[in-house]
Amino acid sequence: MSKPSEGSKRSSAPPGENRRRLDRFSVELEISLESEHNFYAGFVENLSSSGLFIATHVVRPIGSYVEFSISIGESTEPVKGYGEVRWVRQYSETSDAHPGMGLRFIELSPGGRQRIEEFLRGREPIFYDDDL
Repeated sequence: MSKPSEGSKRSSAPPGENRRRLDRFSVELEISLESEHNFYAGFVENLSSSGLFIATHVVRPIGSYVEFSISIGESTEPVKGYGEVRWVRQYSETSDAHPGMGLRFIELSPGGRQRIEEFLRGREPIFYDDDL
């Protein structure tokens, strides 16, 4: 698995075209993250086969890439990959929502997407009202 360069192509779709196309599922999974100068941990709050939301106070800038490793289910082998930060939620005293960042998967370890899909099979998706 090769690390994408910071200059790699990013989505240029209009804002209305960036809506979620795949269901997200509420999960509680541990994740470790690496960037050029940092190693830190967080928790995956929601997951789909195309990305995830990491609850963490240590957020990276939108457009940056992070290497991650997710512990899924009973397997001792984590799913590893690279993701692009697509959005960030900063800490707010007026909100109960956790701070963190949304990642879009760029690359997953062999069989990673299949393992994620199998893990999510049978779970109820989170409902998002796109009109809000």
